[in-house]
Amino acid sequence: MRNAALFSVVITIGIVVYPGIAAGVFSDNFDDGDISDWTVTTTGDAIFGVSTNKSVSAPYSVHMSSTGAYKAMGVSPAYDVNLSENYHICFYFLVPHTNNHWFEVFNNHQVYLLIDGTTDLKCYSPAQLIMTLNTDQWYLIEIKVYPSSEDYDVYIDGEFKKTCPFWIHTGFETNFQIGDRADGSTDKGEAYWDDFIITQPVDSDGDGIMDPNDNCPYVPNPGQEDRNSDGWGDACECIAANLDGLGLIDLRDFSITALDWQENNTGLPGDINGDETVDFKDLEIIAYYWLSDCSL
Repeated sequence: MRNAALFSVVITIGIVVYPGIAAGVFSDNFDDGDISDWTVTTTGDAIFGVSTNKSVSAPYSVHMSSTGAYKAMGVSPAYDVNLSENYHICFYFLVPHTNNHWFEVFNNHQVYLLIDGTTDLKCYSPAQLIMTLNTDQWYLIEIKVYPSSEDYDVYIDGEFKKTCPFWIHTGFETNFQIGDRADGSTDKGEAYWDDFIITQPVDSDGDGIMDPNDNCPYVPNPGQEDRNSDGWGDACECIAANLDGLGLIDLRDFSITALDWQENNTGLPGDINGDETVDFKDLEIIAYYWLSDCSL
């Protein structure tokens, strides 16, 4: 488990918003009743389609029912995710009964969740129990994915449950599949899904470093230089020292700091480092970048 608390989540009319994270890598709440952009495979009397029987955001969810003899599987549209950076998965899931065996709750060949026997939610591989679900109850499943360590944290209804290893396999990395993929086997089950969303931190300055890991997220600094090891990148220090916005760090910028000298307040023009005090730390920044061109 990473971090003491799960990222904050706000759910409104089927949309999940992660503060500080750009939504829109993938989302589908099925509310238009249209899954024509999904790839659906069914045989015999197996079912994969939208349903009004149960939903979190009315009127539709997606419903799967397979029998063992016949399969029902859906593959999502492709989505734009940087597989070398962390990403988040969130969806609602309901299993209506206990007559189930080994069908996929989410599988993009990195994250792999399944129902294995009755209502046991497991991750794979190897199969590890996350929790036994109650029947006919919606659960919010949230997954924080860490490609660098090849594992992911699973949360159920906001509570951390388990860290699982990647199931590393070819294909499906930029889409995912749900349901039962096997004909003529013991695999079978029924379930409902709603309000899928996959999100990923943005790279606002386009320097290849995602914002949560960037010591200067709005000014390109691919080298992450930080001369004084204060966690604030040099590129941002230089921009901040340009108090008059005219490019060179010179007497005009010094005079702005001097006017606020030893003042303590929020929003002081001369407070370069943003600590609400104008002092020698601000002067040191001006001195270091003296006569540098710090214009954007």
